[in-house]
Amino acid sequence: MEETGVILSQVFILSIAVIAGVIAAKTNVMSRESNVYLSKLIFNISLPLMLFSNFFRLEVTPRLLSNSIIVLILSAVILLFLLLLGWLWTKILKMDRVEASVFKAHSMLGNIIFLGFPLIASLYGKEGLLYASMFQLVSNILMWTVGVILFSQSNGRSWQKSIRKVLNPNTVATLTGLTAFLFSVKLPVVILTPLSGIGSTNTWLSMMYIGAMMSFSDVGGLLRRKSIYLMSLNRLLIAPFIVISLFALLKYIGVSFDNLVTSVVILEISVPCMASVVIMAREFDADDNLAMANVFVSTLLCIVTLPLILLIERALL
Repeated sequence: MEETGVILSQVFILSIAVIAGVIAAKTNVMSRESNVYLSKLIFNISLPLMLFSNFFRLEVTPRLLSNSIIVLILSAVILLFLLLLGWLWTKILKMDRVEASVFKAHSMLGNIIFLGFPLIASLYGKEGLLYASMFQLVSNILMWTVGVILFSQSNGRSWQKSIRKVLNPNTVATLTGLTAFLFSVKLPVVILTPLSGIGSTNTWLSMMYIGAMMSFSDVGGLLRRKSIYLMSLNRLLIAPFIVISLFALLKYIGVSFDNLVTSVVILEISVPCMASVVIMAREFDADDNLAMANVFVSTLLCIVTLPLILLIERALL
């Protein structure tokens, strides 16, 4: 299958960046202290600029506006459903607050940009990428609002104090970019080029950060935690299958959506855990080692699960 080749290629590319981080840590080019500063660089500079500059790549025409609005609504409903599903698992397994915060965040947030976008571009072209960008917009907003509150409250902070953490460079970047997008504001190339260039380093810096973390952590001990494998099972198979079944049920009773819209949304919720959650966990004093392990395991397993989900989708929808 064509999509399997794209998935393998992207996972291999990610792995090289992670290995570079491991080598940097093993050869003392990166220390534990410098990795902390790298996390701050990502959180405060490269990630906000990536979020901001992405808005200037979007082109919404009147013909596509209706489907784009549907994608926005579906994305919000489905992502909040994924959060609810993650919350249910944390209650069933009686996880402590810190572990539960990572589980819930990763239940909701996937590696949309680096793995989802290339696969969607290959399978569904520019129109698919437009809908994927709409999904990413909703994901970013929930990440830097609901996600921040999840991690803040994991440390025993009240919801009032957690709300204050929502205002950070990433929410500012998302809201500023969204405003520019809605009012069709265009930046001069001489300004946008360096901003998007710095933002484009985010994936590579994040992967190197994860690689260094793996070098500094007891990976063997982490991989013995059952919640990591349940996370991957929930994120990669259970949640996508439930959503596909719901779309099939709606179609059966006469409520249907554009096939491309449903295909893009299903693929986006089937990608592995988001790497940026590792950075969030580090910045908000949550369990970034657990988040790192979630990313590592789910990325490897998606080589098998993503093609399977696409097959199920095609069979039922």
